[in-house]
Amino acid sequence: MEPITMAIITPFLLELGKKGIEKFTEKGFESVSEEAISWFKSLFFKDDKPKKVLLELQEDPGNKEKLNIVKVIIENSLEDNLKFENFLKEIIEKIPKIENTISYSKNVNTGNVNTRGGDFRIGDDYGN
Repeated sequence: MEPITMAIITPFLLELGKKGIEKFTEKGFESVSEEAISWFKSLFFKDDKPKKVLLELQEDPGNKEKLNIVKVIIENSLEDNLKFENFLKEIIEKIPKIENTISYSKNVNTGNVNTRGGDFRIGDDYGN
């Protein structure tokens, strides 16, 4: 599986493990087919609870070994049945795009900071 695919799937898996499959399908994921959700759920959930690999990935999302295990699980499933590849593509296309944004904050600098060794402050006392 391409690295870009894992970069997309990993945040999705982490959110999925936190919220559970039912809550995740309630928000922004309705357009994914029931078959695709069932397939993905079968890989990482047992009795509606996250499997060990998903829990371990949640604890350490940067762990390359855990990411590789997830990758192997998905790849093995794709080898078993080619229609699962379509499910994966469907999920990737329809995953709500997770973006980190800051809104309505006066304490954000969006430009370069070059103090030339001086003091730099942003916040309520900025400019005082």
